[in-house]
Amino acid sequence: MDFVGQRLADRMHQIITAFFGIIGFIYGYFQQRFAFTMYISMVGLAISALLCVPDWGFLNSNPLKWQKPMGEAEEEDEDDGEEEDHEPPQKTKQSKSKKQSKNKVKKRK
Repeated sequence: MDFVGQRLADRMHQIITAFFGIIGFIYGYFQQRFAFTMYISMVGLAISALLCVPDWGFLNSNPLKWQKPMGEAEEEDEDDGEEEDHEPPQKTKQSKSKKQSKNKVKKRK
């Protein structure tokens, strides 16, 4: 289930549960039976669980594109027979507070 599907499942769960809860409360109020309220609410929870818990296709309509694992990427590079120049990662600039804290640690030693 992708992130959009998770949001949709959560919203569906909230709406279905609230709808059946309100309907159950109204029906139970007019019948003067709390059990009817609970039964209708439980039916809503069951329907919500059936729609939201399994990974249905409509909940997985926006899949993420994952990167290839490092081992597979290296193997494919070796198979090509071509070597590419890989640049080392560039160092990021440190903030002044980090530099100051490193200097304090060095001075203490």
